[in-house]
Amino acid sequence: MTYENALAYLEKLINYERRPPETYRTAFKLDRVAALLRLIGSPQDTLSIVHVAGTKGKGSTSCYIAQILRDAGYRTGLYTSPHLQDMRERIRILEPSHAAEGHTMFPGMILKNDFAALLESLMGALEQFDRLSAPYGPLTFFEVLTAMAFKYFADKKTDAVVLETGLGGRLDATNVASSLVSVITPISYDHEHILGKTLPEIAFEKAGIIKAANKKTSQGFGICISAAQMKEAAQVVRRRCRSQNTMFFVMNKDFRYKEMSHDLLTQRFFYRGLNGSSHFFDIRMLGEHQLTNASVALAAVEALGLYGIRVPVEAMVSGLRNAYWPGRLEVVSTQPFVILDGAHNRESAYRLAHFIEKEFEGFKKWLVFGASSDKDLKGLSDLLGTMADRVILTKANHPRAADPEKHLKGLFHKKSPLVTHSVEEAMDILSHQMQPQEVAVITGSLFVVGEARSLWQH
Repeated sequence: MTYENALAYLEKLINYERRPPETYRTAFKLDRVAALLRLIGSPQDTLSIVHVAGTKGKGSTSCYIAQILRDAGYRTGLYTSPHLQDMRERIRILEPSHAAEGHTMFPGMILKNDFAALLESLMGALEQFDRLSAPYGPLTFFEVLTAMAFKYFADKKTDAVVLETGLGGRLDATNVASSLVSVITPISYDHEHILGKTLPEIAFEKAGIIKAANKKTSQGFGICISAAQMKEAAQVVRRRCRSQNTMFFVMNKDFRYKEMSHDLLTQRFFYRGLNGSSHFFDIRMLGEHQLTNASVALAAVEALGLYGIRVPVEAMVSGLRNAYWPGRLEVVSTQPFVILDGAHNRESAYRLAHFIEKEFEGFKKWLVFGASSDKDLKGLSDLLGTMADRVILTKANHPRAADPEKHLKGLFHKKSPLVTHSVEEAMDILSHQMQPQEVAVITGSLFVVGEARSLWQH
């Protein structure tokens, strides 16, 4: 099997990233994933896992944790979604011996040959599952990819694995695995048509990754680390921890941070941790929300110490400094300033708009916007439109992309937007009309950001 053959096989599977399910609770089945994993020897049971769920900051927090563990000398698997440019971004192993890779975009990506060989090694089990699938229904793209990741991490004998949930948490394919530490990043409104209309409903799905003690947590308890949450969400997370006899550590009570300084390259903050120790840290990712993500990651790494996984402060310092997560307030040019950010819900859009207005006061601002049709398009436009002087509307090459003419133009009518039908066309207009002392923000969808990033690199 070639890499191209592997991609072609995966593309034929049901893919809810491209077309969301009509009924979440019947489309997502953990027993289906578990049945497949049993056919390949349940590789997830051999892994020491940190599991990350939430609405905002999952990817960045996962990246911080994995980078710290790698710098502490642990061979660390990292499973994230979606990808920006290359499917292989989702499955990575950060090797302690490859410290120089910390400054590359996606260090440790699985090789194309290894990706193809990995899927080929599962074909017998996949064919066997197809013959026995009547009680479960057909496997999905994300379920097969998750099984591939578990097997890859087990075969490579990783010391630790950081798993980012794909959607929700409770019924997400990643939730078949037991974890040492569950991490809940900030919870807000997103995917309401799938996860629920209210914040407690959404929090219930996210908190589903919090589990009772298991064979990996031999001390008889699980651990949950949570960012500060809105009251309704916090109550749900706390209740879940209590029902699962899980130790619960929450920001601003058990650990905290204070911003010290920032510019357009780095941020410095003071952190006081779970055991009362404190230290100054620097990060390269921008936006105050990244201080929350970094602090949650530090607390999660500290919590691993309760299982004997020790991380010296030097590794925390270098890990945070080396961590990089493309497409999230990423500055890809400084003259003119061009910033990529996959803000796709109201909270993320608010943070992006606040950052741009604060850091680029007095600059003429361009907004390149394209979003998925299932998002809160009016909410996003209300928040992002206020910061923009010029607007270019576009769409990603993706079946969920909202049509700019039909769905977006009316929302930005006061800005007299330019309408394009591809990211390439939008970038071409931007490159010809933008002046050196201006700033452009490309946002609304990670699919748009991924395409823009590829075009910018070329």
